[in-house]
Amino acid sequence: MSASQYNPYNWKFLLFTQVWLIIISIVLTYYTQYYLEVIILYIIVIFGFTFFMTYKSNPVFRDRKLLYEIVNARTIYEEKDVTKLIMADQEYQKQYMDSIKRNLRMLGFYIVYLAILFFAYQYIIKFADSQAMSYRLLVYLAYFEALFGIGFFVSRKILAPSMSNMAPIALPSYKITEKGIVSGKGYSVFLHAKYLLNSEITINREKHYIEIDSTKQKLPYKVRLYSQDIDRVLDYIERVKRLELKRQSSEG
Repeated sequence: MSASQYNPYNWKFLLFTQVWLIIISIVLTYYTQYYLEVIILYIIVIFGFTFFMTYKSNPVFRDRKLLYEIVNARTIYEEKDVTKLIMADQEYQKQYMDSIKRNLRMLGFYIVYLAILFFAYQYIIKFADSQAMSYRLLVYLAYFEALFGIGFFVSRKILAPSMSNMAPIALPSYKITEKGIVSGKGYSVFLHAKYLLNSEITINREKHYIEIDSTKQKLPYKVRLYSQDIDRVLDYIERVKRLELKRQSSEG
């Protein structure tokens, strides 16, 4: 889990998109017979580019080696099911439901965005075709830039703030091994020992959880570990950190 959350509007993506917007506009203006081929190529390339950037930045994909280290290491503690503790935390349940509502709102924005794209395009085509060649190119550029601008605004002003306010990930089951922490089902969430060293740990004895915040290291998750004996869990986490410090010292 060594990379920050993928930003779909980084400078590489912006440059890539602007080049393609110009290419598509030129094709629509001067080489309409190749428009379908160019759009198909664009979709293939954009999906490939997005997958590559996501793979590089998302620890679930990129740091599989660290996951295997955790899973194959000796287990020193395990919580098989803390669902009842999670459900009893009303504050967390409210925060979780708020996250779901934000996700639904984001989905609504995307549906509206796609509807605008679909319905406006046919009118733009008619209007552009009625213009001279040079003006037609400007019409297409303006249209695609407007669509891109809407997507950019939604991402920066709506999606990004919503993602930063997401509820912590509460693990219904988890294992602590000598190499780190891993969720018990599907191994979708994991935190290697080397990232535990500088993570911020919060303890809430009343609600029976330990929250590990690694966002200062630009890791994508806040992990919440529930347990009836959180002091015991904390002791094992500290043990893992000591083992990692010892390993780093011997290698250094």
